[in-house]
Amino acid sequence: MPSPLTVKRNDYHTRPKRSDVYTPPGVARFLFDVLGGCNRWDTILDPAIGTGHLTDPWYDDACRIIGIDIVDRKPACQRFIHGHFEDQESIRPLPDLVLCNPPFNGAAGRQLYPEVFLRHAFKLFGETMPVVLFTPMGFRLNQRRKSTRWRWLRDSRADLTSIVSLPLDTFPGVEFHAEILIFNVLGIRPHYFLPEAAL
Repeated sequence: MPSPLTVKRNDYHTRPKRSDVYTPPGVARFLFDVLGGCNRWDTILDPAIGTGHLTDPWYDDACRIIGIDIVDRKPACQRFIHGHFEDQESIRPLPDLVLCNPPFNGAAGRQLYPEVFLRHAFKLFGETMPVVLFTPMGFRLNQRRKSTRWRWLRDSRADLTSIVSLPLDTFPGVEFHAEILIFNVLGIRPHYFLPEAAL
């Protein structure tokens, strides 16, 4: 019997986050407000758009939304691409911001999908592209020195400009240690706790 002090690692490969866990509307609105909304961004890319909950606040005449998803469900966006984001070789028009709440698990090997999506976004648009990415806590924390992901994040030209700490029960019906990483967005605070009003 394990000691009560034993801490089990949250293994996203054996206990995966379901891929149908969508962004709560209050969280999407909080990000819209923090990031300056459509006054700041012309074209938003959501490479795992799902039902479009994350981009709903941006969907108006002032912002163009490009959505990509493996499920052909036609969310509210000006341009929809049916397929895998990591298979896209170019996207036009170029986005000003990549906004993404991908599945955490299911990528090849032990990679997490947030890593696959972030790497591909930087490959397509450069490491200075503003990116907002939902990730499990293990994406950047508790890495070993030899971890490929840790070394890649450490050595990248991308600037991790802000972190949004999420409560364990942010997503309805599932509990995950998750956070939102914001890369290359200047003029915002370095850290936010998600306010109660956003839940």
